[in-house]
Amino acid sequence: MKSIEFVVSVIVTIGLAFVVALWVPGNANDKLKLAISYEMLILLFLFGFFILASIATGRIDLSKLLAEDGGGASMSRFQLLIFTFVIALSFFLVVVANNKFPDVPADVLALLGISATTYGVSKGIQASGGLKGKDAAPATEDKHE
Repeated sequence: MKSIEFVVSVIVTIGLAFVVALWVPGNANDKLKLAISYEMLILLFLFGFFILASIATGRIDLSKLLAEDGGGASMSRFQLLIFTFVIALSFFLVVVANNKFPDVPADVLALLGISATTYGVSKGIQASGGLKGKDAAPATEDKHE
């Protein structure tokens, strides 16, 4: 294992699921379903916590999250990030309100697809044109005579 946080997360999750499986009253099938559900929830929480802790301590650097290779902001990256967060938050609120996962409309998938395509096309244009962002200096060839 590469990270001690991962090992700690898995051990704590298995331990808490074991506690749920032993001390929650009910039949064995319901306890197993509940234990697995809690295990997944706790594992997801711990992974998220360790990621946020790594961001807070500086182990994960987010300073270039929305930046182009040569500097400056990337509108396509920002658009993809915002659309993804808005749709994820919307689905989270729908799930919390209705206690079930809703059907995903085709419009939502189209919106995410358009946003991801915009990002992909912008990266393709940059790669094919040798562009490094709006603030990057143009490439010059050194000619030694």
